[in-house]
Amino acid sequence: MDSLFRHKEMFFNPKYGVIGLYAYPYFFFFEMLGPIIEVVGYILIPLSYIFGILNVRYFILFFAAAVLYGILLSIGAILLEEYTFNRYPYLSQVLKLTLYAILENFGYRQLTSLYRFEGIFKFRRLKHSWGKIKRTSFTKSA
Repeated sequence: MDSLFRHKEMFFNPKYGVIGLYAYPYFFFFEMLGPIIEVVGYILIPLSYIFGILNVRYFILFFAAAVLYGILLSIGAILLEEYTFNRYPYLSQVLKLTLYAILENFGYRQLTSLYRFEGIFKFRRLKHSWGKIKRTSFTKSA
């Protein structure tokens, strides 16, 4: 986010080519605003159900489509990496990653969205600076 705000002049600026016209807007809309929209959705869904304005059938279909899309993206990334780099010598390893790609959509994704949501608001409120690290040696002094 720091990088997005430091270089806001690139936003839809044709002078910066593909980065300004496509990459920067992607990171702004999907990587920065995505967690906000997702967490607000997690809050609004139960409220909509409580107040009786949630179409349960539509919600189930939309939820299934969103989860399936997430699974397909993750499996596609696994297969593309395996095709490109041939990193996993055993099929069992690829199948284990595929299982994780399915499971990540139930709990892990939501937790990650909450962390990103929290990070966005902490970024906007807090001072941004690097802390000082006290240097220490790996060897013991005699």
